[in-house]
Formats: sequence, C-alpha cells, structure tokens
Amino acid sequence: MDEFSGLVSRLVARAPEHWIAETGDALRSLPVETSLDEALRKIPQTNNPALTGLMVELLRAAAGKMSWEAAGWSLKTAKRVRLDWESGQGLEFLWAGPEPASQVSARRIDQVLYDLISGARNEIILVTFAAARVERLSAELLAAAGRGVRILLVLEFEEASEGQLSFDALRAFPTRLIAAAEVYQWPVEKRERNQAGRPGKLHAKMAVIDGTVLVSSANLTDDAFNRNLEAGVMVRNAAFHQAARTHLSALIESGILAKVPPP
Repeated sequence: MDEFSGLVSRLVARAPEHWIAETGDALRSLPVETSLDEALRKIPQTNNPALTGLMVELLRAAAGKMSWEAAGWSLKTAKRVRLDWESGQGLEFLWAGPEPASQVSARRIDQVLYDLISGARNEIILVTFAAARVERLSAELLAAAGRGVRILLVLEFEEASEGQLSFDALRAFPTRLIAAAEVYQWPVEKRERNQAGRPGKLHAKMAVIDGTVLVSSANLTDDAFNRNLEAGVMVRNAAFHQAARTHLSALIESGILAKVPPP
C-alpha cells in the first residue's frame, strides 16, 4: 500500500479540490465488484493529462486491494488534510521551464492557473502585459463565464505603450470572451515618462481567482507557459487576497485603470 499512499499524496498536491471531490464521490458510488476499466470510465474528465495519468496509476494500485469506496474516501480525506495544511502555509512555489531531475518538480504555473479557473465560482481577475496563442486559456475562461463567473481582464495595449508592446493583449482572446468580460487598460495620459520620453508599461502579471492570488513572471503566452523559464507563487491567504483585490478596485475607481468599451 506504500505505492497507493504515495500516489494519493502526489495527486492531492496537484489536483483542484472540486475534481478530487467529484472523483471521490464517483468512486464511493461504485459496487465492490466493479472492474478497473469500468472504474476508470466513471472518473470525471479533466484536461490535465498529468492528473489523468496519476489517477490511472492510483486506481491500478488500489484494484483488488481495497474497495472503490475506500479509495474514494482516501482521496477526499487526503485532500481535506492537504487543504488544511495549505491554509496554514499560505504559499506555494510555482515554476515553468526545465524541471530538475533530482527532486519532485514544482507545479507548473499554467496548469495551476487552469485548475484555479476551472474551479472558479465567483470572480476571475487576470492582469498581464502580453497575451498570445492562449486558446486553452480562452476556452477555460469562456466555460467560467458560462457558469456565471465574473471575468475581469487588465491588459496592455500597443497604442497606450507607444509601441513597447507590439501586439494588443486583447487580440489574443476571442470576441465572444471579450463580450462576456470587463476589460481595463492603463491610459497613456495616466503614465509617467522616463528621460527618453517613453511611458511606463503595464508590466504586472497576476491572477486573482476567488480567494487565491497567483503572482508570477509569466505573461499569458504560449512561450511563457511552455518554453520560457518562469517562476511564481500561489498565495492562499484572506488578507493578501483582500489587499490585492482592494488595490485593483482602487485603481479602477480612481480612473488610473479605465474600462475599454466593448467591440
């Protein structure tokens, strides 16, 4: 059972709470005589292949050694313990790029972002300098909007940056998503200029999703998620979340960030 315990630990460290809860419920509903293949078919879908692979390994390790109900309770209990531990820690280091072979790798920035969005129930705020080739991100955001989640995008624009960004971040997102979201920019007249006359850049990269804040070096681009070497941190702390959200709200209310009219 050491193999099973290790797989449970790895899975609950990476999987979003809602998916573990749904998976645990699905397993607990299965009769003891259910085959492994049938159990695998009952697992809720996820677009995270790493989680799917871990779940397959876990169920293979459990098959014939415990009931599916016991496996389901193991997952739900382990996730609850993990969440309680995380609530005390508040921080998780995130990474994108090469992974060291000598230790368990940190969770990927992009996958954590997708997991947070897929579990969002109230509000998603994304702040970025650049965005490009974000088809999967757009699909996740559209699905969230379909659930009634508020989507707020704070983006950089080529004109406002006076050419320091060559491609409006907004152009990376489909029209249907733009229509469902609130979009904000930093007007050029609100920016200070350097000695060469160039305006400041909207260079922050941050996500505020329900009660969680993700801050990283990664733009919302295919390169940042899949090829660049990037670092970030996920913060689950009520005071930090409130500070981030209040700061962004104050920037909007004071006019430093201005709403972009719908297309």
